[in-house]
Amino acid sequence: MTTSPRYAAALGWAEQLHRDQLREGKNVPYLSHVIAVSSLVWEDGGNEDQAIAGLLHDAIEDAGQSHASIAHRFGAAVADIVLDCTDPGKQEADGNPDAWFRWKHRYLASLAHKPDASLLVTAADKAHNAWDRLLDGHRDPTCWQRARAGLEPSVWYFQRLEHELKQRLPDSRSVERLGRAVEGILALPEFLGLLLPGGDPMDWALAYEQRLTTLVGTAPSHPQEHAGEAAMAPTASSG
Repeated sequence: MTTSPRYAAALGWAEQLHRDQLREGKNVPYLSHVIAVSSLVWEDGGNEDQAIAGLLHDAIEDAGQSHASIAHRFGAAVADIVLDCTDPGKQEADGNPDAWFRWKHRYLASLAHKPDASLLVTAADKAHNAWDRLLDGHRDPTCWQRARAGLEPSVWYFQRLEHELKQRLPDSRSVERLGRAVEGILALPEFLGLLLPGGDPMDWALAYEQRLTTLVGTAPSHPQEHAGEAAMAPTASSG
């Protein structure tokens, strides 16, 4: 398989869209993330449409684009994948653990209704994010305090993502990478320090939902389905 001028055009547009954005909590151009995601898509057997969607997977969520604007440039197939990769509740839930959980729970539930072509790109996105968090955690244990979600909710989310994606893409390299990142985060001293004596890290991570329910006094409610697409353009993004 070789690339075409469409891919080069998508890379150039992605650079324009994310030029002024940084990776969450650090001085790294956000473009590095979308390039990495696209690379993982190629390595996981994806085609050019999926690799282009990897470059543009945050164009709706973080760069003010729409399904129509992406379809106009690269076709409906690419635009459909990008829309499937979009989490419209990210900004609204920022800084609110209960809201963050509700939106992530909704996003996890939506995976069952998305095609494998989109999930391959989602897996690459989440795998890169998880490995990035793991490596940051090794170098700076305080990085979790600057993240959109803290250590415990992040581990719960990555663990649930790996479980859901593995059911649909059992042979995916990105899903395997995501699983190994979760194992690494579970072994971080900062996470092990949260456990009760003799506690199992995986069990503790999965019980985050129960602990959150206890904290807020009721099970987090699920938001109504919202029509339309997100059109947000913050200067920093977590992917």
